[in-house]
Amino acid sequence: MQQDLLQTLDTLFDYIEEHIHEKLTLDHLASVTHISKFHLHRMFKHASGQLPGEYIRSRKLARSLEQLVDLNWKIIDISGHYSFEHEQSYIRAFKQAFGITPLQYRKQGAGDLQFTARMTSSMITLLPYGYIFKPVYVRKPAMKLIGVQSRIRYVDNEETYEANSAGNHFYEEYADRIPNVLYPNVYIGLTNEIKDHHSTYQPSIEVTSLEQIPEGLNGIEVPANQYAVFKFVCDFHPSLINIDHLDSVWTFIDEYWQSHSGYVKSDAYYFERIDGSLAEEHYGELDIYIPAKQAVL
Repeated sequence: MQQDLLQTLDTLFDYIEEHIHEKLTLDHLASVTHISKFHLHRMFKHASGQLPGEYIRSRKLARSLEQLVDLNWKIIDISGHYSFEHEQSYIRAFKQAFGITPLQYRKQGAGDLQFTARMTSSMITLLPYGYIFKPVYVRKPAMKLIGVQSRIRYVDNEETYEANSAGNHFYEEYADRIPNVLYPNVYIGLTNEIKDHHSTYQPSIEVTSLEQIPEGLNGIEVPANQYAVFKFVCDFHPSLINIDHLDSVWTFIDEYWQSHSGYVKSDAYYFERIDGSLAEEHYGELDIYIPAKQAVL
């Protein structure tokens, strides 16, 4: 099913290029690909960092450089060719994207210009149980968590899915008891790697204060840090995600990312973040935040 989705995305990217001169709406693209607007919107954002409309506008501007510089078309003809509503709409979009007007760029010659390249599904890595997007890098302030901490042996987690069970149990039994919740629908699973054979795992909710911690729960403050954030997307509800699914994610991170990204893990902890408001029976997202620093060359 994941492979079918990647093929559908390539069909979508091809369609956009073939119809770049037309007005392309999210409704139209969803009908062409038979992907819901919700999923289409999110796929674009994950893969390119842009919303569909932003990507389409960026590709129109990139494609228009040929008419602007090589063919010397009139600005009004270029704007009409790419279905901008008015000549000024094209000029404003061009200046917003490149910091210079089309005429200024034409007069100055074809200097350096960073434009949006055509997307392909190669930007998404297919895994056995889903797919993972290229990481983004963020700096996140300190966060306060309240949850239930337990010690988990890796071998037990492999056999009985202890982390998955702990997370679901926490949400069912404890989540409603926690005060000062910052994001009610967001689940944080914090792992602290202790030794080669075990770690601590704390299913948690982020809070504004650790002054009121219900009995039986743990409070912890995670320091501000820089993270590499990997998004795993699957075609089942995120509550079903377990170590079998994540093994392939960690293989990708350990074998590919650390060898090719120029970044390395900078601390022994990491956390998973799931926004429950995005979850559906046949759709799940999980973000993995890994403390990361530039590798020393």
